[in-house]
Amino acid sequence: MTGSEMPELQVGERSVRPGGSNVVSGKFGSFDGRVWLNTAHQGPLPCAAVDACAVAAQLKAAPYRIADEMFTDVPERLRRLLADLVGGRPDEVVLGNSTSHGLHLIANGLRWRAGDEVLLVRGDYPATVLPWLRLAGEGVTITWLDPRGATLSADELAAAITSRTRVLAVTWVNSFTGYAADVAALGAVCRAAGVLLVVNGSQGIGARPLNVANTPVDALVSCGYKWLCGPYGTGFTWLHPDLLARLRPQQAYWLAMQAGRGLDQMRETALRDDLGVRGFDVFCPATFLNVLPWIAALELILETGVEAIAEHDQSLVQQLVTGVDTDRYHLVSPLAGRDRSTLVVLDSTDGTTVRRYDRLTTAGIDIAYREGNLRICPHLFNTSDEISRALEALHDDTEPPRSL
Repeated sequence: MTGSEMPELQVGERSVRPGGSNVVSGKFGSFDGRVWLNTAHQGPLPCAAVDACAVAAQLKAAPYRIADEMFTDVPERLRRLLADLVGGRPDEVVLGNSTSHGLHLIANGLRWRAGDEVLLVRGDYPATVLPWLRLAGEGVTITWLDPRGATLSADELAAAITSRTRVLAVTWVNSFTGYAADVAALGAVCRAAGVLLVVNGSQGIGARPLNVANTPVDALVSCGYKWLCGPYGTGFTWLHPDLLARLRPQQAYWLAMQAGRGLDQMRETALRDDLGVRGFDVFCPATFLNVLPWIAALELILETGVEAIAEHDQSLVQQLVTGVDTDRYHLVSPLAGRDRSTLVVLDSTDGTTVRRYDRLTTAGIDIAYREGNLRICPHLFNTSDEISRALEALHDDTEPPRSL
């Protein structure tokens, strides 16, 4: 590979097992014989992404291979894939390194007035909440909403909005309960009232479709290392053009300001206001060790299709929720319906939740223990046989050794 060439990342032809037991057969590793059901924490890198990590390492090991153009071309390649993923345009996608990056750029980029109000849901995920709490010093009022049910309803939102309300920040899929909010219904209320809807989509993007072209959201923020199977330290933000125009740039990254000029001319220090989303990108967006493998993972997800992934994931969720012994477990997450996500949350009925978590770990089944509950999260690489293994371990009453 010469310095003028972009690295080619191939994901190959999709292979589908008979019966749809795995929509990406052979595209992920063996997990050392274990069953990974914890994508809500970390999504695994597919094999093509692992190969891309090696490509990125080879570039840095012999830097003559890194053409100047790659510092622009690689991030733009990523931006196009993310736009395709959510149904937006590349000039609406900010490249970040986390969910928090996007939420902070919005909270800090809007022009606030004393008395402005931000609506938050009590008990929501900390990343969705904390950026807005910092605004109290600017006279912004935080109003906590306490939904009657598991998610905020459109009627509850409509009743809470006042003439001072500027923003509703909400999580699409709740990490602790597995319930999915009705983003379209909440967005319709916000649009009618002139309120911005900012959505943390990290537990949904990649596992279920969401098209920003026909969903009334103003910002969609997500990390890339969960259901999008990218490296840790990846993320993005989609911004509605009207919201983008209202945001103040908070940074002046020199390489973004350099756009259109080669690295042989670098002494220009004039600030530019024509960068659009690129003025909000995380610094050093061409982090090849992260971006190249994430590109490979996104290509696999887009090639497979989010709709096909969602159908597969929901079939595994259905197998889980129908196979659980309800005498032994209480289902915290939804049994069925459109508010059911890919996060299955259980609590033992006999107070042995921690021991049952230990039992699964000992049996080679990796799930999460969160807020006193078990959280089981299948994704595109999992199979029906693996769900059967998880159910067997859930119902195994032998006593495992206690974890430290």
